Amino acid sequence: MTDLFERGYLHDFFSQRVSSVRRGFEHLSEDEILSRSTDDLVHALAEEAHLEPLEIAAEPIDGGVTEGSVQVQDFAGRPIRQTVFNVHAVYEFSGHEDLLYYQPSTSLAFTKIQADVRRGSLTVRATISVSTANNAQEARRAFENEIGKIRTNAGHSAKDVAAFNARLEAEFRPTVDRRKEVLQQRRDISGALGFPMKKRTDAPAPVPIQRKDIGARRTSTAARVREPYKDEPALTEAQYEDAISVVESTLLAMERTPSVASGKDEEELRDQILVQLNGTFQGNATGETFIQAGKTDILVRVEDRHVFVGECKWWTGEKALGGAIDQLLSYLPWRDEKGALIVFIDRKEASAVLEKAEAAVKAHSAYKRAGKKSSDPTKRRNFVLGHPDDPEREIQVAVLFAILPKEGKK
Repeated sequence: MTDLFERGYLHDFFSQRVSSVRRGFEHLSEDEILSRSTDDLVHALAEEAHLEPLEIAAEPIDGGVTEGSVQVQDFAGRPIRQTVFNVHAVYEFSGHEDLLYYQPSTSLAFTKIQADVRRGSLTVRATISVSTANNAQEARRAFENEIGKIRTNAGHSAKDVAAFNARLEAEFRPTVDRRKEVLQQRRDISGALGFPMKKRTDAPAPVPIQRKDIGARRTSTAARVREPYKDEPALTEAQYEDAISVVESTLLAMERTPSVASGKDEEELRDQILVQLNGTFQGNATGETFIQAGKTDILVRVEDRHVFVGECKWWTGEKALGGAIDQLLSYLPWRDEKGALIVFIDRKEASAVLEKAEAAVKAHSAYKRAGKKSSDPTKRRNFVLGHPDDPEREIQVAVLFAILPKEGKK
């Protein structure tokens, strides 16, 4: 028989498990760490450390009774042997076996708990006197009392395990962030290799997202930026948010002045957005930073790479939106890049379309997870997509909505 819940405290076991997973992560190759997204690595580490709680079957799968004897004293205090029956019952269990040996934060006090542990099964034992051996209920009560002790502690353990599993991603994220930063420094990347885009000194102030009496505040450029793995051009997070902010302001202006958008097709609306973007940003030299490609696309191109793609579409249904996502992916085959899907919605069907659009993105084969929460989901929703050829390559996509009159559209 083995003593259960006596090897140490469960919280110490949790700490040991997290430390073991961290040590394994430190031995991953540089290429693997840098080529995979932070979210994917954090999720993988959390999955590795994840514990399945103990669950014990309701009924035994086997058992039996054997004859034995125990030493007792007679009325005169003399030692004698008394015949007894030894009862045992075998229960299946699932979950991580080590949880049987560590004491949860809440536990039965001053209680000895024992069982024979085999892979996936527990055998509990009890002794009953011959005088009650004909009482089957007494025999069953004896082994159920033993398995009941284990069930009680297993229930307390399950609560601790649930809390442990819930905090794993938060536990490992700083580990991944620090490791990536060190490796990137070793590759002599001194900072984020941002595409050299800056605001024009003569740029007009954008339309504020919320009405104010005077002026408007730009998106902060102090956002933390994670450097790309390879020495490739990329929009920094701050640059991306600045560009999205300009697009949002332009869409808001269209909504407030519906005559500007009424009767316009996607290409004409796209051109209005381009004007605002190129009135705000410039590259190394003067000229247009954001260019048109095809009928409805907005691109920032560096050499043969696209570091930003915007796609403009009137809402015509889930299938068409899926096609727009395909278009984005075809332009952005690079790791950790960024795009925007600008959806024009007719006023007549606005309320229903927002949820349909989100469902269409989530139904796409490239969908990985929702992005950061938007302050106004009626204007913007964020998603992370993986490239079909390599799901570890991630693309941030902001889906932006504009509610416009469609009447008279060409």
